[in-house]
Amino acid sequence: MPRPFYPVFLAVMTLGAGVASAELIEKSDAWEQIRDGEYLVENNTWNIQAAGPGRWSQTVFCDPATGRRGWRWDFPGQNAVLKTYPEIIYGKKPYENYTSTTPRLPAPLATARFRLEYDYAAKAVGAYNTTTDITFTDRAAAGEKDIRAKLMIWFDHQNVPFFDPSRTTQAVIAGRPHRVFIERDHDAADGKWSFIALLPEALPARGELDLTAYFTYLQSVGALQSEWFLASIEVGSEIASGTGEVTFRRFVVH
Repeated sequence: MPRPFYPVFLAVMTLGAGVASAELIEKSDAWEQIRDGEYLVENNTWNIQAAGPGRWSQTVFCDPATGRRGWRWDFPGQNAVLKTYPEIIYGKKPYENYTSTTPRLPAPLATARFRLEYDYAAKAVGAYNTTTDITFTDRAAAGEKDIRAKLMIWFDHQNVPFFDPSRTTQAVIAGRPHRVFIERDHDAADGKWSFIALLPEALPARGELDLTAYFTYLQSVGALQSEWFLASIEVGSEIASGTGEVTFRRFVVH
């Protein structure tokens, strides 16, 4: 669906995840965005209607001086339904109101060579996860109707269980064991596409992900097609309840 854009900026001086600079920007309204070079931080509230009339808050932040980006939330007394996905976007999110943040994406999957360098910290109670949302389309234009697959690589999760073990398999990708869930005919509001979720074993809070190795594996099992395009590489937290903060001290796509 189209995503609204709000261009208001708010500068503040403090941040719980570390000392902030005078350049720190925070935004708390639904779908507000902060542009930071080739990256876009977005206060994604895709299913906020599930929160009902109760009190809640969610803020995204970016500190250009230190490179920190992230989000904090307060969803007291909420149920376990996922409600939001505050995130960092690199590339072309495949919806009408988005343009690509970088000339590198969209790119043909057959020649896509990418790795993700990250360093993050999560402090929260309640129910949430932190995961990529990597989108593949069948056209370079990368519109909503062009989506053919989405890939989630889970960094961590708390009170949000991974998928039913009877529906998952095991695979070693880039030298690390993973639980693998693939739903080839996922039926979503924007059409049917392949939904892929991977849970790495003992993923450190700082390191690199060889995204090309993931793409190669998923093509080998038929979950991705070489003629598709890599549209966007995103990371965020699916949030259901509780209070917390996730800070990416570093999130760089190479």
